[in-house]
Amino acid sequence: MTIPRYKWQPTTAEIATAAGIEPSDVVRFDHNTTPWPTEWTVELATAAAMSLNEYPGASYLPLRRAAADRHGLEPEQIVPGAGADELILLAARAFLGTDKRAVTMAPTYPLYKIACAQVGTNLREVAAQPPNFAAPTAELIAAARDADVVWLCVPNNPTAVELPRTDIEAIIAAADGVVIIDAAYAEFTGDDWAEEVNRYSNLLVFRTMSKAFALAGARVGYAMGHPALIDKIDGLRPPGSIATPSAELAAAALGRVDRAEQAVAALAHARTWLTASLGEMSFRVLPSRVNFLLCEVGPHAAETAAALRAQGIVVRTFPAETGLGQYLRFTVRSAEQNQRLITTLKEVLP
Repeated sequence: MTIPRYKWQPTTAEIATAAGIEPSDVVRFDHNTTPWPTEWTVELATAAAMSLNEYPGASYLPLRRAAADRHGLEPEQIVPGAGADELILLAARAFLGTDKRAVTMAPTYPLYKIACAQVGTNLREVAAQPPNFAAPTAELIAAARDADVVWLCVPNNPTAVELPRTDIEAIIAAADGVVIIDAAYAEFTGDDWAEEVNRYSNLLVFRTMSKAFALAGARVGYAMGHPALIDKIDGLRPPGSIATPSAELAAAALGRVDRAEQAVAALAHARTWLTASLGEMSFRVLPSRVNFLLCEVGPHAAETAAALRAQGIVVRTFPAETGLGQYLRFTVRSAEQNQRLITTLKEVLP
């Protein structure tokens, strides 16, 4: 059996070489990362680099405490991982297998399906309905009743759809197994989830430092949940999967959430402008409160993306089988970069 793999986009250097431009002229509108550099990390990273000859403390207790303090939880309700991606893979190993069942909505983040396939679990995908891809709540509730794991991306990537809190709680209450909320974009919507973590013993919430906190290159995330669920993931976590500088940077960032809040506010302003500008080009822009916009472009979507890439602008495309073959996803970036996207789009559109 062939196990599906996550399909990575070409590197910035590869795109620059193909386009005949400098890597600094490439703008990634496909990664949903924050556009501003993290100068504040330099001093901390330099200090941490002086101890790279030693392994990191495998418990990552300072990082656990920083995350717990942020949410008003206890350290035993937190487990760190090398990004939310590692936590997704660990959760599949902890709660799934060949005799287990999992469910999610589709389209959504493809790693859930890959994680299930790696442990021999068949994933049931409940289709959201275009044109707005509203969550099929009733079907998800029904499917949750005999599922060992329910994967929910909230807000959903790539559609930006938000499930109402009452619907999410109905799914959690109906679920026989574990409900996993991938809350990668929670900072943009103001969701915390700590109250729900304390209320539901079958709930895990995955957070990441890659988006609002602008530490995508550090590869740090953490799970919040009942200590019994946290312990199952912790028992499978490889020792030292988070580098010492990454763990220290993440803990410091969690102690200064104002930086992330400022980025979220700036990106919300930029999102308003970009939404309007894309709409003026006759793209149908789906509602979004996060740092990306999903747009229905039409049958020339792939052609448009290729033309943009030739100019050093990388946007997210989707295979036809996802139902998003005529859509493009645009990360919201700085005002200057967003303007470059719109200007170039006007030049390359057929």
